[in-house]
Amino acid sequence: MKETNHDQSVGSLFRQALEKKMTSDLSRKHKDNLRHLYNHFMLFLGDEGREIPIRDLTTAQIEAFLHRYDSSSTHYMNKRRELSVLFNTAARLIDEKLLTVKRTEPRRIKAKLNLAYEKEQLKPILNFVKANHDNLYLCCLLTYGCFLRPHEEIRLLTKKHFKAGNTEIHLAGDENKGGKVRVVYVPDYVRQELEPVLDGIKRDDNIFSLCKTPFNEAYFSKQWSRQKKGLLNYGLIYPNQTLYSFRHSAAIDVFRRTKDVYLVQKMMGHSSVTVTLKYLRSLGEFNTEEMREAAPVL
Repeated sequence: MKETNHDQSVGSLFRQALEKKMTSDLSRKHKDNLRHLYNHFMLFLGDEGREIPIRDLTTAQIEAFLHRYDSSSTHYMNKRRELSVLFNTAARLIDEKLLTVKRTEPRRIKAKLNLAYEKEQLKPILNFVKANHDNLYLCCLLTYGCFLRPHEEIRLLTKKHFKAGNTEIHLAGDENKGGKVRVVYVPDYVRQELEPVLDGIKRDDNIFSLCKTPFNEAYFSKQWSRQKKGLLNYGLIYPNQTLYSFRHSAAIDVFRRTKDVYLVQKMMGHSSVTVTLKYLRSLGEFNTEEMREAAPVL
């Protein structure tokens, strides 16, 4: 008897769902996360579990799998969301609703306040990093001055990305998180540090490795972790300040000087102003003074 779409096994449908997502317009990180989750879920189900029809999966089975990610509410909900992506894709393949993941227990994620650098922290931090690691220093400058994300957008920069006398960086849609062509301005203080590097490499060379092959994805995370010990020992940063804090600080600086959320959206490369508003609120903006001045008056 021929197997119908609705009787396809979990393993078969999930493999098709994963293949479909791998060819879609998703970031490499998102694809890697989906691939890892798929592998873990298939191992969890075992040989017998992978052969059952997908409609026979129970909510209890899914919750048992998700409980492996109980280390934090954020971790749990991220895995729940990724599993939903695969289930929803599988559901479209058989043209049927699959509510198994939606029926699992959600977890409430506590709002986490991202900590930007205070203005007086910036130069001492940058001076310390410059004295200890040239590439990380350049990454910090680009994160702050150009609003780029360090681990993908900055790490993969080559000489050919710099245009208009090195005053602009041009990123294609598949080279930045927003998925659209992005052009960012390069401030003078960034350009002064960049130009000696650009002058010494070829068009397709990476600005950090100085050859065509970029450093691996963990490169800046590892370099920052090493420098963070010294930064903390000298009291230059707080424990919950990170490499991304340069980007947070830049967003706050522009917003406080201009009060223009749409300008911040454009400079940050956010997909919508709603994303920018959430971002600013997570950084502690809008502050109490602004709320006091804007409060209704009787």
